[in-house]
Amino acid sequence: MLLPRRAWRRLGALALALPLSVLSACRGEPVQPVARHVVLITLDTLRADHLGLYGSDVATPHLDAIAAQGALFERATAHVPLTRPSHVSLFTGRYPHETGVRDNVTPAPVPAVPVLAEVLEAAGFRTAAFVSAVVLAGGSGLERGFDVYSDRFEASPETPRPRVADTAQRRGDQTVAEAVAWLDESVPASQLPDRGGHGRLFLWVHLYDPHEPYAAPEPYRSRYPDRPYAGEVAWTDELVGRLDAALERLGVADQTLVVVASDHGEGLGEHEELLHGFFAYQSTLRVPLLVRGPGIAKGIRITGLAGLVDLFPTVVELAGLEAPADVSGQSFAAALAGREDSEVASMRVLYAETLVPSRHFGWSDLRVARDARFKFIRAPRPELYDLDQDPGELDNVLDMQRSEARRLSAALDVLLARERAETAEAGSLPEHQLEKLRALGYLDGALGAKTSTPGADPKDKIGEFRIANDLMRRAIGSLEAGDFQSAAGGFVELLDRGIESAEIHAYLGRALLDLGEIARAGAEFEAALAADPERSAAWLGLAEVRLQRGDEPGALRALEDGAGFAASNAKLRVERGRVLHRLGRPEEAQRAFEEALPLAPRDARLRVLLAETLAGLGDLDSASARLREAVEIDPTNAAYWNSLGMTAGAASRLEDAEAAFRVACERAPKDARYAYNLGFVLLRLERRDEARVWLEKTIAIDPGFAPARDRLRELR
Repeated sequence: MLLPRRAWRRLGALALALPLSVLSACRGEPVQPVARHVVLITLDTLRADHLGLYGSDVATPHLDAIAAQGALFERATAHVPLTRPSHVSLFTGRYPHETGVRDNVTPAPVPAVPVLAEVLEAAGFRTAAFVSAVVLAGGSGLERGFDVYSDRFEASPETPRPRVADTAQRRGDQTVAEAVAWLDESVPASQLPDRGGHGRLFLWVHLYDPHEPYAAPEPYRSRYPDRPYAGEVAWTDELVGRLDAALERLGVADQTLVVVASDHGEGLGEHEELLHGFFAYQSTLRVPLLVRGPGIAKGIRITGLAGLVDLFPTVVELAGLEAPADVSGQSFAAALAGREDSEVASMRVLYAETLVPSRHFGWSDLRVARDARFKFIRAPRPELYDLDQDPGELDNVLDMQRSEARRLSAALDVLLARERAETAEAGSLPEHQLEKLRALGYLDGALGAKTSTPGADPKDKIGEFRIANDLMRRAIGSLEAGDFQSAAGGFVELLDRGIESAEIHAYLGRALLDLGEIARAGAEFEAALAADPERSAAWLGLAEVRLQRGDEPGALRALEDGAGFAASNAKLRVERGRVLHRLGRPEEAQRAFEEALPLAPRDARLRVLLAETLAGLGDLDSASARLREAVEIDPTNAAYWNSLGMTAGAASRLEDAEAAFRVACERAPKDARYAYNLGFVLLRLERRDEARVWLEKTIAIDPGFAPARDRLRELR
C-alpha cells in the first residue's frame, strides 16, 4: 500500500521552531554539524552479539564499517522484545505503557503525539518508509508523516499455491531494491528546494530477514550450515551494504545521518527461550545501535545506557531540529560528537517489559528496571543481575545486592504508578491482518484465559509455553496446508492440556468444518463466542455452519449479530451481502457490500461482488466504476479484467470491452474463456480477421470449446 503525504496537523509550534543550530549560535555554544538527509535502518530480531563489531565471528563487514566510520553503542536496549511496540517506542520516544502499544496483535492506535516522520516532514523533509512484514503495516498511526509508506507484500508469481505467510512478509532484497529506487528518484529531485526543506530526505528501511524461520539465500546458507540464524545475519549485512552503496553512488553519503538499530534480539535457546517475547533477558532486549554522519566522531564507543526511546530526540537534534520536551528518551547528540558522555553514563534507569505471559497465558507479566550495571526483573520470584560481571544473566544476586534491588524496584514503582494513570486503551486489528500475523507465528489473544495456574512465574512455565506455542504453530500450519485432521488434533491437544481460549476454539471449529463435522464445528464456534463475542472468525464460521445446514436466515442472524460486536470487520458485511444475494434480496446485498467498502479500502474482491450485484440490478455504469477500482487495486487478476470487459460489453461500450479482454488475455494467456470473449467482441466490432485469430486461439487452448467453433462457422 502506498499512502499519500500526510499533512501536519499536530503541534504546529514544532513546525515553527528554530533549528537547534540557530539557537546554539545565539547562545554562543558550539554548532553541531547538521545532517541534510536521514536514513534509519531497523533490523528485525537482530542480536547485538551476532555482529562482528560486537565480538561475533559472524562476518558483518558492512555494519562493521558503519561503526568504524561513526559510533557504536555498547549498552543499547529495547523496551519490549516484540516488533511493533518496539518500533513505536523508537518513533515516539515513549515507553510502551505511554503509547498503549504493548504487543504485535492487540495494538492500540499510535496516540496523537508527534512521531519522528511527522517532525521531519514538518521541517520540509520528503519522507518514505519501506517495511518488510505485516506486523508494521500502516493503518494505525505508525505511517503518519510519510509521503510513501510501502507495506504491500505479495507472493512470488512462481509460487504455485501461496500461503498466508507468503503475503505477510517480503525478503529484504525486495525491500532494499524498492528503497534504492526511491532514492534514485528522490536524490536528484532533492537538489531543487521545495517545501522549505532545501531538498532534505528521510528514509526508513525495515528488514525482517533475521526473524524465524531462518532461511538465508546462498552463499550464506552454506557458510553457516549449522547456524541458520547466523546466515540470516550475514545476509542482512549484505543488504545494508547495498543500501549504503546507493548513498555513495548518489553522492550523498557524507551528508546523511545513518542510524542502524534492531527492535529486539532472539533467545536462541538461552534461558530455554528459542525465539523472543516470553522472557525479558538480555538475549532479547540487548540490541545493536550504530550511528554515522555529519558531526559524529569516528570510531567512538558510547558506554552510557541507551534505549530505543532515545533515538527520537537524538535523530531530531542531529537533523538540526528540536524534539518535544515531554518524551521519555534523551538526546545523545553531544555524546556522539565526542563532547560528553558523563550525563548519558550516569545512573539513569530505563524500563522494559513483556506482557506475553500474562496476555496470552494468564501467567505473570515481567517488568524490568535497569541502569548501566544492574538489572532488576519483577516477577513472582524477582531477579537481579550484575550485567558487568554476568552478561548472560545466569547468577541471580538479589540476596547479595538487596540495596540495589530496592533502588531499582522503587524506580519501577514510580513507572508503574505512572502507567496506571496513563495507559492507553488497547485496540484490535482487522481479521485479514490478524490472519497474516498468525501465519508468522504471532498468537492473537488471551490464550489461557482459563489457565489452571493464574499469575504463575514465567520461569516455571517456559517448558509448557514452548510446547503450547509449538503445538499452536504446527496446528495453524496444518490448517493452512489443508491437513485438517492434523490441525484438529493439534487444537484438541491444546485444550486437553488445559490451554483454552476463544482463538483455539475458533481454529478447531474451522478445521472441523473443513472435515465436514458440522455439528462439532458449530459447538466450537459457540464456545469461542462465549469466551470472546468480538471474535469475528467465530461468527463467520457459525454462519457457514448454518448455511451448510440450509439455514440461510440463521446464517444471516449470525452475521448481523457479529457485526454488532465487531463493527470494524468488513468480512462480516461482505458475507452478509452474499447471503442476502443468495436469498434473492439484491438491493439489501448492495447496501451490505457498500457498508463494507470504507472498512476494506484495498479489497478488490469486494468491489467485484458489488459490481456483479449492481450489474444484476441493471446499473452497468456503477458496476463498471467498481470494477475499475478492483483492477486498480489488483491489476494482476485476469478474472477482474474479464468482468470489466463483460460489463462494458453489456453496456455496448465495445472498445472498452476489447481493451479489458486484451488485458485479461495477457494476464491469463491459457484461459480459453478470455480468448473467446476477445474474439467475440472483435466480431461485434466487425473486425472479422482479428476475431478469427482469437477464436482459433480459443480452439487451440480448448478444442472442445463449442461456442468458439460456432462463431468460426459463422465466419466461413
